Amino acid sequence: MSRLLARGVRRLGAAAAVLMTVGVAAGVASPAQATPPDACGVVVGHYEVAGSYITGYRYWMCNGGEIPWSVSIERYLSPGVWETVASGDGETTYYCDGGSYNVYRTTGTSPFGILCG
Repeated sequence: MSRLLARGVRRLGAAAAVLMTVGVAAGVASPAQATPPDACGVVVGHYEVAGSYITGYRYWMCNGGEIPWSVSIERYLSPGVWETVASGDGETTYYCDGGSYNVYRTTGTSPFGILCG
């Protein structure tokens, strides 16, 4: 139920972002992702449950629906060193045991700390 609620919250936020965003430019993208279709905006973010999972997402949100982009979740190891723990298209989830505090980031977001070992 919590994943369904989180997905609904993400889509509601994405719809609001599309209404506020027109022609968002991507910093580094493949040719297919570099030019957004008309009336689309970029939606990037993550949600998590401490000790359970982290889900990252990245889409073009358009009037006709979602166009998935590649997304990854990375765990901080040391200055300048990140380990990819999950990757996918549109959305990916990393399941953890919650044993210790770690710092993570998802594609296009700032690092964040969570109990997710």
